[in-house]
Amino acid sequence: MIPHTAIDDVRQAADIVDIISDYLTLQPSGRNYKALSPFTKEKTPSFVVSPDKQIYKCFSTGKGGNVFSFVMEMEKVSFPEAVELVAKRAGIDISRFTEKKEHKPDHEESRTETLRWAAKFFHATLESQAGKTGYSYLTEERGLSAKTIASFALGYAPEAWENLHNEAKRAGIAKEHLLELGLITHRKEKNSFYDTFRGRVIFPVFSIGGQVVGFGGRTLQSDPQTPKYLNSPESSLFEKSKLLYGLHAAKDEIRRKESAILVEGYMDVLALHQVGITNTVASCGTSLTRYQAKILKRYTNRVLFMYDGDSAGQKSMMRGIDTLLAEGLTPFVLMLPVGDDPDSFVRREGRENFLQFAAENKLPFQEFQIRFFMEEGNFDQPEVKSEAIKAMAHSIALIPDRIRQELYLQELSEKLAISLQALHELLGKEKVTEEKKRVSAEDRLVVPSPRREQTNFSVLEKTFLKALLESTAYGNAVLEFAASHEEMLELPHREAQEIFTHMIRRYHEIAANPEERIDITTEISMFSHPESRDLASGLLIEQPVSNKWLEQSDLHAQNAKRCLTMFLDAFKNLILEPLIRQNEVITEKIRHESDTNREIELSREKILLDKKIRKTSRDLGTMITSILNSQ
Repeated sequence: MIPHTAIDDVRQAADIVDIISDYLTLQPSGRNYKALSPFTKEKTPSFVVSPDKQIYKCFSTGKGGNVFSFVMEMEKVSFPEAVELVAKRAGIDISRFTEKKEHKPDHEESRTETLRWAAKFFHATLESQAGKTGYSYLTEERGLSAKTIASFALGYAPEAWENLHNEAKRAGIAKEHLLELGLITHRKEKNSFYDTFRGRVIFPVFSIGGQVVGFGGRTLQSDPQTPKYLNSPESSLFEKSKLLYGLHAAKDEIRRKESAILVEGYMDVLALHQVGITNTVASCGTSLTRYQAKILKRYTNRVLFMYDGDSAGQKSMMRGIDTLLAEGLTPFVLMLPVGDDPDSFVRREGRENFLQFAAENKLPFQEFQIRFFMEEGNFDQPEVKSEAIKAMAHSIALIPDRIRQELYLQELSEKLAISLQALHELLGKEKVTEEKKRVSAEDRLVVPSPRREQTNFSVLEKTFLKALLESTAYGNAVLEFAASHEEMLELPHREAQEIFTHMIRRYHEIAANPEERIDITTEISMFSHPESRDLASGLLIEQPVSNKWLEQSDLHAQNAKRCLTMFLDAFKNLILEPLIRQNEVITEKIRHESDTNREIELSREKILLDKKIRKTSRDLGTMITSILNSQ
């Protein structure tokens, strides 16, 4: 287990704004930042990040937490793994806590640990005698340096049938994980297992945060019956349509250059990164998807397509242009000489010649579309030309910005000598068609509905819990009082009670050391259920419940006393509230009771309850006054 102190150190060293910026485009909003929620589909930003409190809250879904819980959500990893990833990002070494002294039982091995182990195994194999064939292919045939091979953790899987499987057994890795992740395959007829990747160079695929999520393997055989590339199976971790190869290494340079280069294959990315063109990513061997375009949109508005120059590559770019335009991106296209791909071209020409060629030959998307249709012969006859123009109008109709639409229509009108009025009419028809498609797609799309907090979470409970959480910034006075009176109080709201119980337990753990404090931002990750974490994050990021909390003071002691006062006031009212409610019920019964004897009994009950309420209120008031006077 990683100790609380080490987790606190990592959390305090990591800026949540910096880390979330690796995944989302954050826009300043007062003292906070806002973004479109990564958890659901929305048009208006509801995802809020507080740099002061180092927490986030998604008001569309109710999810919230600190930097660790965000990484857990985005990378699909456990809490300890999230701490490791954040520590690495913040430059904090916690290896002394995370290095395994002995192998965990199978059921404790996580999928991400298995993927990480497999990547290290493939890489170690590549650099051993068993990987000589793969290493020779990468360095001699494909021109990769040892530095590039190491940077992208390239590996090799020999022809052996059970090489990885046997090593995994010795490492104590669960067979179920190997099967689920596609690292081994079940042979049904013999009820045996064999390595999925054999005789292949291995390309680990990383998430945005640098976590291994799957593998691509290129065969070194020339057998036409053998697939050239083999990928990990689709899973919650490895969804090719949601991944961009190389993005973990390219995202910072994409932001800096305000432009991304989009290529097709692993080797294209590696070749360009090797010569210092590090804003390059690949669409993992698939056609560009809307999800991938959304990811690129987080880092830039400009994308340079550089697929193979053959017919298939050009058609892929034509489809990709529409995908990028629909997400508000501006596509450009670079046509390489016939027979070249980005890998072969940059290896032959070198970095400077490549950059010069790109600067001189980069085409705006409309020019590329016109050239494509002309070379296909679509402008030779009026009826075919009409279809080509409709296709280009369709592309413009996808652009969300109406001003950009108008500018592109004017350009198209000038380039094709078509009246602007005719293009406007065509655009209107395309918009209607596109809107019908969009509505139909949204009808099919299952969007997770926002999770609502329980309706019985009262303002009083909210005030009580908010004061309890925020009081930790000023010391342990509130926690000490809460711990000594815990038996007097049980909160009706399930998650609120869990948070209350957790905080009391944590206080007892540190009570022996009066100087020790609980970092509530770190503590959020420790709650047993995500719902409790979400509730606490929402309370901490919201404006204060009471106007008293809006008073400004630079004095730490006054802030602490105000927090304690609000907590004690809420505590008193939570104790009295069920008694008052019971009194109201009895009063209502007396009003409607027709039996005189029963009415007398109820009146006696009410008198006793009135006395109890007064005494409880008086005792609590005296106790609270005494506590506040002692501060």
